[in-house]
Amino acid sequence: MTRFLILLAAAAAVATPACAQRFGGGDGAAAFDKADANHDGIITRAEFSAARTARFDTMDRNHDGAISKADFARLAKFRPQAVDRLEAMIAQADANRDGRLTRAEMASAPAPIFERADSNNDGAIDSAELAAARAAMAQMRDGAN
Repeated sequence: MTRFLILLAAAAAVATPACAQRFGGGDGAAAFDKADANHDGIITRAEFSAARTARFDTMDRNHDGAISKADFARLAKFRPQAVDRLEAMIAQADANRDGRLTRAEMASAPAPIFERADSNNDGAIDSAELAAARAAMAQMRDGAN
């Protein structure tokens, strides 16, 4: 179950345009965990992008250099709906439409989860914005259950 949550959080970090409406689904708040690299209480766009890209290796479970359905074979047996959501998020960031999300595609994909959380559009998420984003995500999660 822990691995499932890690993968879902990592997928939420991809946060493609379809996920903008829902902050990335799953536990989108996890997309912000550990993103504050310098521990100053503010997550900059650069820190968020670096943290998102760093999760690539966690998601590329078969180490073929891309994230695809093949990385989630075990998850598909137990949580097929989760794999469907992951595939949809991958597909939206998959620039060349080959069914695989490369590190470069992930790095260049839009980050609507960041954009929504950065409510004052200053390129950084402060503690008040982060608290508001987490509350919105919790509300959506609770409403979906």
